[in-house]
Amino acid sequence: MKIWVTPVVFVVAIASVCHTLAEEKPKATARPASSVAPQTASAPAAGEVVARVNGTEIKRSELDAAVQAVTAQMARRGRQALPRDTSQLEHDLLEEMVGRELLLEEGSKHAPADVDQKTQAQIEMTKKQFGGEEQFRATLAETGLTPEEYAKHVHDNVIVQAAIQQLVDKEVKVSPEEVKSYYDKNPDQFRRSETVRASHILIRVPPDASDEVKKEKRAQIEAARALIKSGEKFADVARKVSEDPGTAASGGDLGFFPRGAMVPEFEMAAFSLKTNELSDIITTQYGYHLLLVTDRRPAGTVPFDEVKDRLGEFLKQRKGNDALRNHVAELRKTAKVEILLPPSPATSPGIPK
Repeated sequence: MKIWVTPVVFVVAIASVCHTLAEEKPKATARPASSVAPQTASAPAAGEVVARVNGTEIKRSELDAAVQAVTAQMARRGRQALPRDTSQLEHDLLEEMVGRELLLEEGSKHAPADVDQKTQAQIEMTKKQFGGEEQFRATLAETGLTPEEYAKHVHDNVIVQAAIQQLVDKEVKVSPEEVKSYYDKNPDQFRRSETVRASHILIRVPPDASDEVKKEKRAQIEAARALIKSGEKFADVARKVSEDPGTAASGGDLGFFPRGAMVPEFEMAAFSLKTNELSDIITTQYGYHLLLVTDRRPAGTVPFDEVKDRLGEFLKQRKGNDALRNHVAELRKTAKVEILLPPSPATSPGIPK
């Protein structure tokens, strides 16, 4: 299936970098991506003002943070931003940041009553993703943010999200007939390749580990395998010993994944094991794994009943994006917006896009 449902939100400049850095922590089975830094022709001062929205300044540091977050996402997908692309990306993101500022200004007039509670909940969730307060603060320091500044960005984003949700709930409706019609007219979008659902246990081994450390780690994964073979549930052992923070709490469950989503050694085992068969010890660049395939889905067309709820959300999101763009355009008509960023080479006279 080629449809992926994502929240209808504008880019949250500096705050998004923290989430990007969290995502860049190596996952147990993720395919490694090359690290690509944004390329720019010069290094403007962080305090430079790149836009004003009704007198509120958007700083170069905020724009750089947004570019850093998006460029990192592009790198993970194997795409690299060229210097001219980066300039165009800056302008595109700045337009979104202007829209976000207009939504924040409007939303602040009727902010949700639980904005403080939602802000704190999101901050606590981010801290947990990083493994605690200390690592959270260290990552913030990498972006040049103080905890107070980060909290302010999260607070503002809660308000923006509430404003967007209110707009979507008011103006966007999707009927069951629209959902079925889209499904029937776009069969190619609902074809899926063979997938497996698997759980794993990881004992991490540093790349530069000594033979002694490797021996110790090997003993740990062998002990975990012995527990499972003696009758303990795989999920219970995973919760106790797995060193993959993203899956340990859920008993090692990785969900369904197709071929090409995991590192080769892991994929080979996943697609060759029988359902509920415990693997031998698998060695990857991340360390030692145990793998248990818990379900399989053959290649084919996703049944309508299985996809209709997500498809309805996707169509609502698509309509919501259109409604949001139109709404921001209306807000901009009565706003004083100054774009101070130099023109993009991609849109300069004489330079083809």
